[in-house]
Amino acid sequence: MILTILVTILVLGILIFVHELGHFAAAKSVGIDVPRFSIGLGPKMVGFRRGETEYVLSWIPLGGYVKMAGMADEEVTSTLEGGGDSEKAARTEARPGPGDFDGKPLWARVFTISAGVIMNWLFAVVAFAAIAMGRGVLEPRIAEVAPGSPAAEAGLRADDLIRRVDGAAVHDPGQVTMRIERRAGESTDIVVERAGEQLTFVATPEAVEQYSDLTGESRTVGRVGIIVGAESGRAGPVAALGRGWSNTTYWGGAVLQFLGDLVTGRSSAREVGGPILIGEISGRAARAGFWELLSFMAIISVNLAIFNLLPIPVLDGGHLLFLGIEAVRGRALSVEARVRFTTVGMVFVLALMVWAVGNDVLRVILR
Repeated sequence: MILTILVTILVLGILIFVHELGHFAAAKSVGIDVPRFSIGLGPKMVGFRRGETEYVLSWIPLGGYVKMAGMADEEVTSTLEGGGDSEKAARTEARPGPGDFDGKPLWARVFTISAGVIMNWLFAVVAFAAIAMGRGVLEPRIAEVAPGSPAAEAGLRADDLIRRVDGAAVHDPGQVTMRIERRAGESTDIVVERAGEQLTFVATPEAVEQYSDLTGESRTVGRVGIIVGAESGRAGPVAALGRGWSNTTYWGGAVLQFLGDLVTGRSSAREVGGPILIGEISGRAARAGFWELLSFMAIISVNLAIFNLLPIPVLDGGHLLFLGIEAVRGRALSVEARVRFTTVGMVFVLALMVWAVGNDVLRVILR
């Protein structure tokens, strides 16, 4: 339990720091003043000041923020700090100062808002590349094909090296399983390498009921009747970066696919996990070894990047939406409008956090 708690704090702390460091560095590079850099939300726990910026650790370890001078949602940010300022809350359309966010060109503001997501994405690329160089590149190879299975009927054989499933490149057994599981009852292209030649086979995964640790319920998954093993070999720097980018892109697509499945009802909203689930998986990954933990951190970093791009005010995607509206209409939304939308967005995100934590608690109770 102690290991799990410590690893969870480490994982979330590093990834939040990476995200906020992107905003901070970008803001400073374009001349935006930054009064506060916070890891965590709510009232300040500890901190220090250097120059114009106060660097703090806050009590609620579920996020962080970089407070930029002259940003329209400044009074909403004051709520994150655990207090408010009536003068800020009554702020009007004052002329921005030279160090204010709203006083910078549109490109500079887009760059500053996007930098956190970019940093999370790059962290994943570098982490996956480090894994490819250190642990080695995993390649999924079929170890066994069950007689009479969809895979056997399609023509797949033991020792085939799996390259693509359902149009997506796969780099380890877990990715193969994930792609096949969601194709129950649907024809699926499986591209393999055999004797130096790439061959495409079409198999229809059988629908199988499987208990879900995430929801506590059974779910239907696809199976083609193969056991997939892995072989590894260490990659050089260039090949490792390529693998890092490929793995990051794969997981980005997987996250987007899951979000789409939530909207269509293909995935259950109870599969959304919160900090307790992250903690449990972090603990298991840490016990499995450094490379497994780093891989998990890279996957969570991709999740954070995609989540922050959602067009919800208070998230980076919401700010980019405001800037997009400004680019189209030739002028920004009023400060009051942006504050109202940001407040609504904050309520939505907090409700989502409560839902995720509720799923975590329910999952623990049902075990």
